[in-house]
Amino acid sequence: MKKISALAILALLAFTSCKNGEKSSDEQTQTETVTDTTGTENPSTSVPTGDNSENSLDWTGVYSGTVPCADCPGIEIELQINDNNTYSLSEHYLEKQETANMNTGSFTWDDTGSIITLDENGMGRKFKVQENSIKVLAPDGTAIEGEQKEKYTLKKVG
Repeated sequence: MKKISALAILALLAFTSCKNGEKSSDEQTQTETVTDTTGTENPSTSVPTGDNSENSLDWTGVYSGTVPCADCPGIEIELQINDNNTYSLSEHYLEKQETANMNTGSFTWDDTGSIITLDENGMGRKFKVQENSIKVLAPDGTAIEGEQKEKYTLKKVG
């Protein structure tokens, strides 16, 4: 009886050690799989193609507002942007000009679909398109900061 018990224990140990070997093999396969997938391009680094200002907002129309001016009470701006990527820009320096400066031309969207850049007629100015408004941006495309930052928003009027 002792021989049978000893054989049963040895068989159980042998069987258990074989099972552990199989797990080790599975773990090795999983490691290889992980290693293989890390060599592929990460899809999260690609540019998202979801909703943005260009494809999800009703951005065509006329935007108007008065922005701060260093040497005058303000600059009245009216910007009309059209669905064929053309614009009309009117700027009137208050108490400095009788009539407004008028420019027309085309604009382009940035890669994110949220910022437009006017052509050379509009001196490359940049605007961030938002829901029913456009923000005037600094020449480098960043938001204007400071106490008067809210005054750089043109509201949609038509």
